[in-house]
Amino acid sequence: MTTTAYQFRNAPAQLGPLEQVLDPLTRPDLARIGVRSGWRVLDLGAGAGSMTRIFADTVGPGGTVCAVDLDTRLLNPTNIIDVYQRDLRDGLDLPITPGSLDLVHSRCVLEHLANRVDLLAPMTGLLRPGGWLLLGEIVYSPALVHRAPSAEDHELIRRVIHAILDTLGSGGTDLDWGNHTHGHLLGLRMTHVSSHTRAEAWTGGGPGCLLMADNARQLHDRLLDADLADTDLHRFGELMTDPTVAVRGYQFTSTIAQKPHS
Repeated sequence: MTTTAYQFRNAPAQLGPLEQVLDPLTRPDLARIGVRSGWRVLDLGAGAGSMTRIFADTVGPGGTVCAVDLDTRLLNPTNIIDVYQRDLRDGLDLPITPGSLDLVHSRCVLEHLANRVDLLAPMTGLLRPGGWLLLGEIVYSPALVHRAPSAEDHELIRRVIHAILDTLGSGGTDLDWGNHTHGHLLGLRMTHVSSHTRAEAWTGGGPGCLLMADNARQLHDRLLDADLADTDLHRFGELMTDPTVAVRGYQFTSTIAQKPHS
C-alpha cells in the first residue's frame, strides 16, 4: 500500500541538472562493471531517461533496456527501450523473468522509499548469476560554502542547503541510506561489493547550483516553516546563478555488487 508521497516532481528544471551532475559520476561505474553489447538492463526510477539512453546506446539492438518510473512522460520507448509506469512504493511487479538481467540500476530512488530494504531482494532476484547491481544515492553531509559575495550570503547559503536536506529528511527521505546499502548487499550474499563517495565543488550558474535552486523552489512552502523567509529564498535563488559563488555539492555514494555465479 502506498503510504508516503514523493517530495520532488519529474520536472526538466530538476532532472536536467541532476543528470548533468550525476551522469559523469555513474559512467565510471559502468566502465568498472563492463556493460556490453547485448546486455539486458533494468533502469529503476529512470526519470528523464539519460541513463536509459546511455544503456541503450551501449547494449545496442541485441540488448534491451527496461525503464521504470512513476511518471513516464519524459521516457520514450524504442526498439531497445521498454517503458513501464510503476509505483515502487507498492513493490516490484514487472514482466521480467527472474534470473534474466545483466544489470539493475537505480539512482536517487530507494532513499525516497519506505520499502527500500524490501526491494533489494527482488531486485537481485532478477539478476542472472554473475549479473550486477548498481545503486547511487545522495547522502547527507554538512554544507560547505567555498566562496560567496559576503559573509551574510555565505551564512544564508549554508542555512538554506541545510534546510533543504533537513526538510527532505523530515518528509521521509533517508539521506543516510547510501551509507547502509553496502552492508545490506553483503547480507544478501552479493559479491565484489564496493562503495565510493564523491562530492564536487559546484559553481553558481552551473547544473549543480541550478539543481539546488530548483530543490528550494519545489520545497518553498516547507522551507518557510524552517525559519526562512521569502526574501531569503529569493536571494538564495540569485546566488545559485552567481558565477562568483562556489559550494560543495551534494554528496553522492554509489555501490556496485555482483550476484554470485553459483
